[in-house]
Amino acid sequence: MGLLLLLVLLSTGSHAIAETVDSVAVAKQRHSHWRLTGRLHSKGMFMFGGHMGSENPTVDINFTYERKRWGLLFFKGQDLYDHTTFYNFSMLAFFKNIRISDRITLKPYLGTFLSQANSVADQGSDAAGIVILAWKLSPAVSLEGMSMFGNLVVQPSSSDWVNRLKLTYSRKHIEIVPSLWHNNQVLDKSSFWSAAMNIAYSRIAVSEHLLASVGLTGLAVLQSTDETLNPKNNGLMVTLSMQWFR
Repeated sequence: MGLLLLLVLLSTGSHAIAETVDSVAVAKQRHSHWRLTGRLHSKGMFMFGGHMGSENPTVDINFTYERKRWGLLFFKGQDLYDHTTFYNFSMLAFFKNIRISDRITLKPYLGTFLSQANSVADQGSDAAGIVILAWKLSPAVSLEGMSMFGNLVVQPSSSDWVNRLKLTYSRKHIEIVPSLWHNNQVLDKSSFWSAAMNIAYSRIAVSEHLLASVGLTGLAVLQSTDETLNPKNNGLMVTLSMQWFR
């Protein structure tokens, strides 16, 4: 999110100084910022939906471009051994920043989910929507509620609705993130509950604009009404990541 700087008003007769100050203000003012995160995982956990995507090592990249009121998200996941697993996909979405209060922010996303096990866009690729409500409880603790809706246009009969509740504790280099997912039966015929715990040593400064982190995530499917669609695949995943930002 860009920084808002006040213009410096100088008295008449100080035009040279005013021009210098204005040029510095323009140089420092940033109306947008971006983040590029690359991650290597020992397994493939789909953290949007709360289930396992692959038992193999995976990689993904996450690019976010954000301005004050809107932004763009691109996510690409890749199975390193098997290109037919669920973790071969990409997402592209635009989002809107709606500031409800100093501590509460609403972010609706609209874009596409592309299944890429066999091609750029396999069967199952469709429009998707995400709504995130974030509440900053304290400088170190935040609570986030997410609803994700899939198959909105091409296959509306297969539409899906997943909710996630996530609590984040972040202080210095330590991050502790418990999450709970519920795929309800409002839009489809199956449902499941799953939970995860992520512990990471993060924000390790490599350079001025480069950070590293290492983390461990445990995922458990607590209940599933259809284990063919949503099997009870539990697991532990180690993640190494690097993030460039500007």
